[in-house]
Amino acid sequence: MTRFVRMIAGLALILMMGGCATGQPRGYVNVSAWSTNYTEDYIYDFSIRTADGKRTGIGGVQVNEFSKGGTGGRECCALIPGVGQTIKVIWRVGGYREDESQWKTYSHDVVVTGAMPKKKDAYNILMVRFFKERQVEAELIPDRGEAGELASPRVDKLFSGQRVMRQKGE
Repeated sequence: MTRFVRMIAGLALILMMGGCATGQPRGYVNVSAWSTNYTEDYIYDFSIRTADGKRTGIGGVQVNEFSKGGTGGRECCALIPGVGQTIKVIWRVGGYREDESQWKTYSHDVVVTGAMPKKKDAYNILMVRFFKERQVEAELIPDRGEAGELASPRVDKLFSGQRVMRQKGE
């Protein structure tokens, strides 16, 4: 009987460890969120949700207007649906001195573009770009920040201080 209990316990441990080894839902990827703003709207904050509205735990705050640099902070890290899957981007627009009750909230379902990472432990960026007419896109930039490698050419020039306007889909 003791041998049987040990065998069951061992099997349970193996199954548990196997579940941990996968680490993430199928088709999901661990990302850091970066943001760029190609409008003159001040984006107070944004969040990323799954297509069915579940919080992913990632987003960003204070995405400056294009004329003031056009970038926001970088927030690390969360699992999100990967390339070809839909996410929901929710953002709030408001003035620096406006009361929060005056801010406007927008939401768009967006299909994640880009490429999936080749390495499981890669540093991946979800680049969230805001455009005129309340358009938004989300691009997965894989394997960014690997030791000894140059920055991906997909990272917006705004992060290096260059004022280069970008259009949706570029």
